[in-house]
Amino acid sequence: MDLQKTDFGERAFGTDSKVPVTVKYESQQHALDFIWSILGSGNAIGVIEGPEGSGKSTVMRQFVSELPRDTSIAALDGNRYKPRGFVAEILARYGYTTDLQTTEELLQLLAMFAGQQTRSYQPPIIMIDNADRMLPSTLKTLGRIAAMTENGKPALRIILTARRRLNALSEAEGKLGAERPIEVQQLAPMTLNEALIYLHARLEACGVGVPDSVFPGDVCDKLHEISKGWPARLNALALTAIKRSEQLPVTVTRIMKRPEKLPATRKPPSLVISRDGKTLREFVFDDKKVLIGRSDFADIVIDDEFCSKFHVLLMLYSDGLVLLDLNSVNGTTVNSVRVKSTLLLNDDVISLGHHRLKVMNMPAPDQVAAGRATAADTRRMKNLDEMRRKRKAQLKAVPSQSRKKSR
Repeated sequence: MDLQKTDFGERAFGTDSKVPVTVKYESQQHALDFIWSILGSGNAIGVIEGPEGSGKSTVMRQFVSELPRDTSIAALDGNRYKPRGFVAEILARYGYTTDLQTTEELLQLLAMFAGQQTRSYQPPIIMIDNADRMLPSTLKTLGRIAAMTENGKPALRIILTARRRLNALSEAEGKLGAERPIEVQQLAPMTLNEALIYLHARLEACGVGVPDSVFPGDVCDKLHEISKGWPARLNALALTAIKRSEQLPVTVTRIMKRPEKLPATRKPPSLVISRDGKTLREFVFDDKKVLIGRSDFADIVIDDEFCSKFHVLLMLYSDGLVLLDLNSVNGTTVNSVRVKSTLLLNDDVISLGHHRLKVMNMPAPDQVAAGRATAADTRRMKNLDEMRRKRKAQLKAVPSQSRKKSR
């Protein structure tokens, strides 16, 4: 078969794949059983835990698809919301549209709805993906929701997913889990046999009558070995192997030999936010412009008396991350150097009052293409080339200044 004339690879393993088949493996089935047990007990908060690409979101979708159509469920991504928007979105998923303005009013409405549902039918369900990326203030709001009761019992059932141990985050905030225990189910990777069944089932769902004609057994073994059995990486490897092959079946030599260069996508840029040496959360960029400040209207809310309501603006371009100080009262420093605007590099530390924001997963300067920030964003923006030159000068100047002081 000429692979250039078919798109079954994208349909079976692409990031936007909508394969009309569910391939459950043992770990995912255990996770589904775990969710049902949490809902049955009612008291605990359930957490599905696993690394990026382990299938947490898939488990959530599978569970939702198995629920009766009249179930009251609010499923959302915890990485996107501030407290008021978080509660408003939960209510919207339950069918409420409201003009209530404050978080307190919205929480009262949610408590009333949950109580009514519990008394008349069954407690509503809240499912939150990426709970480990929630704003601290939003996590506190979730704690208040978890504490809602009806006749002395929890009024809502809560299921979360997280990449890492959520208990540490909840203890840091002192809210989530204070009233209800947190039970965790760890996702595990596929076994070799499960990976083979998974790969072949997805090919069959896309019209490949003989899956061995695409991925023979030795190729499946190699794909499993390199991916370590994690679904997202297995999909990426399978798609790359198909794209690299001119004819079927795919051979082992068409699979990249060095795992470190396989098609695992680079993690998106992020900020690790800390105070007094204690990590509070990680913010992952999913928008090109991020406003940071003390105001509740900021994208990243910094609760610090030395932080202005609208302190800095970060602008993410394909070729760099730019910081612009918004005439803040106390100023902004990057690596202890006060700046008005600068190009941010990996491991740079932004200081806002008592808070520190460390830049993560940014490509090195020699890996980014030269580009320009448009003047439309702000009159004070400079193009990235100029910022790079200025930044290089700063990096050269700081050590020499430090040596002079030490003398």
